[in-house]
Amino acid sequence: MTQTTFEKQAPTFIFHKDLFSYHGGYLMYGNNLNDQIFIARFKYGKKNWRAWANFLCKNFTVEEYLQAVEETKNPREVIESKGFYDDTTVRVMKMKIKNLEARLEAK
Repeated sequence: MTQTTFEKQAPTFIFHKDLFSYHGGYLMYGNNLNDQIFIARFKYGKKNWRAWANFLCKNFTVEEYLQAVEETKNPREVIESKGFYDDTTVRVMKMKIKNLEARLEAK
């Protein structure tokens, strides 16, 4: 991805809810198509992209988020590092615990 003017200015910005857009599984941030940056891809449908946007606004600066994603290459890991878990993640974790408990009881 090429660096745009917006990305060069990103360290001075906090996230604003108005600048998020969601199209075709991709959550983007910016004023228009020429200066949007990638935030996250929702592989299995919309999920709740608004919850992501709200959490980012409250817990990250643009610079902080972009640096963390650059280092880890995983937006989900970055957002979860500050305590965000969506419904899907919670359901998967509960099923893993249930399966582990069932295995322990079987022994």
